[in-house]
Amino acid sequence: MEPPTWLLNAAPAGTPVHCVSDVAGARDALLHRDVQVAIFEPHLATGESSRALLDDSADSFPSVPIICMVSRLHVNPDELLHVARSTVHAILFEEDRRFPLLVRRSLTEAATRHRNEFVWGSIATMTPARVRPIVAYGLKHGHQALTVDGVARALGMHRKTLAERCSIAGTLPPQQVLGWCRLLASAVLLADRRRVVDHIALELDFPSGAAFRNQLKRYTGLSPAELRAKGAIAEMSRQFRQAMLPGGWLALTSRAS
Repeated sequence: MEPPTWLLNAAPAGTPVHCVSDVAGARDALLHRDVQVAIFEPHLATGESSRALLDDSADSFPSVPIICMVSRLHVNPDELLHVARSTVHAILFEEDRRFPLLVRRSLTEAATRHRNEFVWGSIATMTPARVRPIVAYGLKHGHQALTVDGVARALGMHRKTLAERCSIAGTLPPQQVLGWCRLLASAVLLADRRRVVDHIALELDFPSGAAFRNQLKRYTGLSPAELRAKGAIAEMSRQFRQAMLPGGWLALTSRAS
């Protein structure tokens, strides 16, 4: 099948797009192709339902972010509820396909949430309860340059409350916690050695590859190549856990000085 124009317009330039019309073709593509993001419709042109494929995607294809495309006007409410409760990482509405930026946002949202799943399990239990909402929000929006004021508003707090939570927990100030969240998102991308560092920087909204490298060095003491050599996700998670211990911010201060 020829890729639809709306998807070609929204995907990053040069991204290969492969389309299939049945469940068997989708499974084959997910098993044998290097799929970065998969977009499903609940009902395919063949009349088949993709529900079973969506339901077992997390177990069968854990490395692939999943988007489900539905219509605001024609979707069955029970079906939409089922999709929302499934392992889908983002929902794309058919009515939004004419807006490339909205489609791109769905692609980014799915990839970001998928990255969070890789990281959160290894850091959640070691993250002080008072700052878990900050870390969870930072990871969810790890593709953005967040501000403390913006996160405080999103969490329904004053920025002083955010700072007090971190202070009482004896951990990093909020801005540094958010900086770590962004780098945790980068670790999942760095784990794929095919990804170019400058492209990762742009995907995570850094102004340049140099800015990304500088922050990585300042927080971890490592270059992208060195982090990859140590195992990007495991090493970044280890350093984050260490930094979140009471007094762990001293090590970061020492690196930055």
